[in-house]
Order: sequence, then structure tokens, then C-alpha cells
Amino acid sequence: MGLIVCPRKVLTRSANRGTLTCDLRCPRLEHGGQVTSLTWGWRQSMDIGTGLAIAGLLAGVAAVYFAVAPQRLVKKLRSIDRFLQGRRHLKREIGHLFARSLIEQEHFCSDTEIPLLTKERWIPSGPLPLDSISLRLRSISATEQVAEAKRKVRHYLPRRDSGGRVDTYSEAVGLFDQPEIWFDSCSYRLLEVNAGRTEGRMGGEGIQLTFGLARYFDGQDTSEFLAYEAADRDARTKRRVTEGGYRNWLADPFDLGRRSALPGISALTLRCSSQEAFFFMLRRDGEKVAYAMNATGVVPAGEFQPHNDILPVWLTDLDLWRTVMREYAEELLGYQESMGRGGAIIDYENDEPYRQFSKARRSGDVTVRFLGLGIDSLSWKPLICLVCIWKDSAFDRIFKGMTEVNQEGIVVVGEHARRGFRGIRFNASNVLGYAGDSVTEPPARACLTLAWRWRHLLQIPGVELQRQLPGPYFASRRD
Repeated sequence: MGLIVCPRKVLTRSANRGTLTCDLRCPRLEHGGQVTSLTWGWRQSMDIGTGLAIAGLLAGVAAVYFAVAPQRLVKKLRSIDRFLQGRRHLKREIGHLFARSLIEQEHFCSDTEIPLLTKERWIPSGPLPLDSISLRLRSISATEQVAEAKRKVRHYLPRRDSGGRVDTYSEAVGLFDQPEIWFDSCSYRLLEVNAGRTEGRMGGEGIQLTFGLARYFDGQDTSEFLAYEAADRDARTKRRVTEGGYRNWLADPFDLGRRSALPGISALTLRCSSQEAFFFMLRRDGEKVAYAMNATGVVPAGEFQPHNDILPVWLTDLDLWRTVMREYAEELLGYQESMGRGGAIIDYENDEPYRQFSKARRSGDVTVRFLGLGIDSLSWKPLICLVCIWKDSAFDRIFKGMTEVNQEGIVVVGEHARRGFRGIRFNASNVLGYAGDSVTEPPARACLTLAWRWRHLLQIPGVELQRQLPGPYFASRRD
């Protein structure tokens, strides 16, 4: 057996079989190293010079590979480090980013007292009953597909071992910074908003919202990425956080056809006696949630989505109150989150605790009102704002087992009640404190501001008659 030794490889020649074999040792990054064996047919007439030429060629290929591989590794590690820096900045500076993105996009705000991007009539002249909000479901058209948006986002994502980019923002989050609650559930995607006069009550105002079916990661990939893009620009001290390439390509937050705009619902809970009112807040844990990380929000709040990814539920769960009921069960009573992956279907009239919620609404123990619709200035996520006004006796009975820590963070429960918790007093000082705090997420500030604006229309007991919240929102927040 003849043996030829070359850099980083071993060549062997067998005279009996007439073959030349090369074992090339290539420590590939993603697999930690492997051996590639290459074999050529050998004719007795072939001289050793041909074998040496082949060996030299392979040596050159190996040299190029080992020169390029470290560069790929450095690029990969740098891209991951930048991605994680942006994610950390998003979590740490969430309040600053909320405020800065809002001020830079003030021209998209029709109501300057509300810290959301809004169009005319998205905030009604007063609170509306839920039957004034019409919801319908349709197919997503060819012009509303989001493949192009995902391709645009991919340019800004971390690199793989091979040197190419990770395919989607949700994949990058899952690989490098996955929160505890992270799964690709079925969701409703907002496609159209038509606000105006209707045949409904409360002065004939109403809003029609049109939805399609999408996946939760579609929203992460094409909408929530905007929050990361702004955080990355802010961390690198760019002059304007809302001038990123992807946001500039989208151009218009109210154009719902270019991205997957998955709406969230935020419901301010008021526990009312005949003389006073209380409310509750949630401090969101940035390691558990994927939206508004480390911000403070109202309770309950969550994604507008069906509880099960099956055909009958897509239609029956297109209902704001049903989403609110599920969020009450999860956030205040500790029920497991509905995962939207198939399985048993909730019977809202007979299954607990939904039966009690449904009964309370029919009997008037809880009144639900629509406050408005807006878009988060940071992530361009649509947000539906509600208020749920509970009689204290019914609230204490249903929520006597209220938990202070849930899957998303810590519930600010306020004062103790005879059974359970009373909440935080709904007065000017507390409402102003949360509504004016930059760490309070925008839909929560909007809920508090609008509930205070319409406190007499909502018949909230014990509130001051004269004290108003300061406005407009931007007056004291300009650079």
C-alpha cells in the first residue's frame, strides 16, 4: 500500500485494486466535524503524477474552505450578537421606544389625547355597546399576501452557519431569544376598517371590522419586527427610530394589505360598588411574552384569535367578548392558555368559568363597552380597546380565586376585599399616574384615558366631577 501525505488530508493507493482514495477532514460548523472520503477509478497506465495533481487540487480546495469558514463564523456571530442586542434594547427601553415612535409619527394621530395611531372615527364620540361593532370573515386576496414583506425583513436577520440569513423573524426569535409563551397559533388578521354611521344604538355610530385567517408567526414576521427594527436603530443612536428600511417600505400603518396585522384586545376591568370603583393592571414579564415586553397593561388583554384551529371555531369565536372571557380565565383565574391547536371545543354557556361570565353579562352584572381602535406606533399592531364594568358582588364571587402571578407576569391587585382583591382606586391620581407613565403600554393608556374621558357616560361611581386628564398627549413630550 503506497501512502502520500498532504496538508489536512491523507491519500492512499492500492496497487491490487487500482484505486486512489482521499480522506478530507472538514470540520463543518453545524455538525462539529466530519470526514469526506473521495474515490477514483485507477488504471495501471496512470502515472503517479496525475494522482499528485489531483491531490494538489484538493489541497487548494481545502485551503479555500478553511480560509472562508472562519469568516463565515465571525459574520454569523456578529449578526447574532447584533440581533440579541436589539432584542435586549427593546425589552429594557420599551417605554422610551413607545414615546419616541409615537412622537415621530404624530401625523398619523387623529386624536392627540390617545397614544395610538388613529384615523377619523376610529375613536367614537362615546363608548359603544358591542353590538355596534360588526365583525366579518373573508378570504385573504392575492394582493394581501405577505411573502414580499417576509423577503424584505429577511435582509435584516441573523446569519446561519452556511452564511445565509435566517428565513423569518419568528425563526430568529425561536432560535436565539425564545419567550416562554411561543407557538404558531391560528389568528384573525385585520383586513379592513369601516367606521361611520350605522343603524346601531348610541347615536348611530358603529365600526365594521373585516378579518381573514392567518398564523401568529405571520404577525411576528411582518409587523412585530417593526418594534425590533426601531430598537436596533435606537441602540445604534440613529436620529429617527421610525426611519428603518422595512418601515419605510411599508410606508402607511393604515394599509393593512402589505403586512399581517393581527389585532390585540385590551379590556380595562372596573370593579364597582355603589360609591367607588377600582381597576387592575398587569406587569408583563419580558421573558414570558412576545409583545410589549416589560410593559404594564390592563387586565385582561390578549390576541384576538380562535381558541381552536378548526373550521367551526373560526366562525363562532369571531366575537370580542369570547376572547375577553378566555383572557379572564387565563390571567385572573390561572386557567391554561387556549393553545389553538385543536382538541376540545369550549362550550361558553356550560363550561366553567365561561358559564359564569356569560350569565353575568346577560344579567347586567358586567357591562362591556367598545372604547376605540388604534395602532401601536412601535409595532403597527392593531389594538381594540374595551372596558368591562363589574358589580363588586358578582366580581368577588366569580374571581374569589384570583391569582397574583400568571403565565404573562404579575397582576397589580391593589387592596384586599372581603373575598379576593378590590384593585387600585379609580381616581384622577391613579388614572393619571398609569396613563402618563411611558412604561404603561399604549392600549392600556388609551383605555384609561378614554374611560376617564367618558366616566360619566359610563356611570363610574365616585369619580371627581371637575378634574380632567391633561392633553393633548404630545404637548409635554416633544424633543
